[in-house]
Amino acid sequence: MKKQNFSLLTFLMLLIISTSGYSQSLHIVELSDFQFSPDNLTIEVGDTVRWSNVMGTHNVVADDNSFTSGPAAPAPWTFEHVFTAAGSNPYYCEPHGGAGGSGMSGVITVEQPVSVSDDEFFVNKFELNQNYPNPFNPSTTIKYSIPTNGIITLRVFNAIGEEVRILANEFKEAGTYDVRFNSGELSSGIYFYILQTGSFVETKKMILLK
Repeated sequence: MKKQNFSLLTFLMLLIISTSGYSQSLHIVELSDFQFSPDNLTIEVGDTVRWSNVMGTHNVVADDNSFTSGPAAPAPWTFEHVFTAAGSNPYYCEPHGGAGGSGMSGVITVEQPVSVSDDEFFVNKFELNQNYPNPFNPSTTIKYSIPTNGIITLRVFNAIGEEVRILANEFKEAGTYDVRFNSGELSSGIYFYILQTGSFVETKKMILLK
């Protein structure tokens, strides 16, 4: 039954993407402890960013007022925006930050999709690479490859098994991807990141040193 549900979900995602001019990948930014995590995010034209307030009273306001979640509101809430043009999109939390990168703020950098040759795009196996740098402070890059289209999740857990960050939970086409992980408010220690797509699951360890 679970396998059938997954296949239906994959089909629906493919249907949505096939009727759109954009890839519509979903990226998640968490709001907690008076910061956006990650506070710097690079996406492609057509991607969606979902801000998820998990702690405190916050909002999201673009420096140029091109998007906003509205007045500051207590957690929990989510807000989504689709970025349809390349460029830099700085934003802030109105009660705790300001335009120009002061206080609680972040930047969404939107790039045009990069065309690659068939040889560069071809991936023949699932692979989760070791993050680099490792140990790291405050951010590191996680690279993974998938040989087939599907829903992927990339999560970070602490040493006692508590989930501390969702780096990706979205449909991806076959290929190789880089994900930037900003440790934010997390303390020094050992963390584990887990990639799951279909029946494939792989875990690797990383070390945060502050």
